[in-house]
Amino acid sequence: MKKIILNRIDKYKLHLIFWAAYIAYETILVWVLFGASGRPPLYIVHYVLMMILFYGQAVYLLPWALKFPKGSYWAVPLLLLIEMVSFLLLSFAGDKMLFYFHLIPPSKTYGFNPDFYLKTIYRCVQVMFFSTGYYFLMRYNSEKRISEELERLRLNNIIQQQKSEQELIKAQNAYLKAQINPHFLFNTLDFIYHNIASLSPPIGDAVIRLADMMRYAIDSDKMGEYVALEDEIEQVENLIFLNQIRKKDGLAIKLTYGEGVPEITFIPLVLLTLTENIFKHGDLSQPDECALINIYVEDGVFFIKTDNLIDKKNRPESLNTGLANINQRLVYAYSNSATFNFGPDSREHFLTSIAIPLTLMQA
Repeated sequence: MKKIILNRIDKYKLHLIFWAAYIAYETILVWVLFGASGRPPLYIVHYVLMMILFYGQAVYLLPWALKFPKGSYWAVPLLLLIEMVSFLLLSFAGDKMLFYFHLIPPSKTYGFNPDFYLKTIYRCVQVMFFSTGYYFLMRYNSEKRISEELERLRLNNIIQQQKSEQELIKAQNAYLKAQINPHFLFNTLDFIYHNIASLSPPIGDAVIRLADMMRYAIDSDKMGEYVALEDEIEQVENLIFLNQIRKKDGLAIKLTYGEGVPEITFIPLVLLTLTENIFKHGDLSQPDECALINIYVEDGVFFIKTDNLIDKKNRPESLNTGLANINQRLVYAYSNSATFNFGPDSREHFLTSIAIPLTLMQA
């Protein structure tokens, strides 16, 4: 509680200093001019009324009267008149209350007389003057804060716009580099192919297939939502060929696909991802445990199935991210009609199986 009171005092300390200075000023002025001091109960009543008038006008009444500019021509004068009459009546009632409770002695200077009117109206006009100034000061500070906030937001928007423009320039530069670099790469691969094909046809073939695969990967974002399986099957065959070249045909892996499968359209890079996972995490060194990639249609359902021996040195847990990505893409493209199952079996083989009703496939 003490902390709350101290916070309130700190918040309104300027108001407290103002009122303390004003009361001290009036007390000293009365003492100097008339050689007398006012009675504390009378001070309390009248200064409380002055504070009510001051804050009531500044915080509530003037904002209401000035809310509608066209109405302020009659609302403000009427408001000031009502305030003055109310202050006179409340001051008179305050004096009567003090008389009634014998807190001040009866005096002819109290009540409705010229002296009472002059003193009360003077105080009322003085308080309304300061209150009006306080209202416009608050309004100025409020508009200043709003202006500063708008300026801050404007500067933030300019900064964000500049950052966006910088990011756009970086993206454009990256795009230009992405266009230049593949062009340079493919020209270089083409140069290598023409210079090596006559010396080593298998290596020349490998260079062409590598260039074809890289071009397919780079252009994958321009293919659209679906591609002909014929194109992706070709890249899978390229991938198998390149890995076989590296291992001198020592890898046990086989790709088979049924009739009509190449003409079916499918979301891109799924088949390639499954094949790459076999090379990354499968043991392809056992001829009697050949890895299989089988694509076929049966009873109106399209299937992609893979089966490979697990490489014990590279456990398949690391497959989960890539396979989860495939699952999300299948759900997005074919909703819940597509099923995707994967996992090890009792033979220490890793199996994957995609099944989609043929009616949902793009043909």
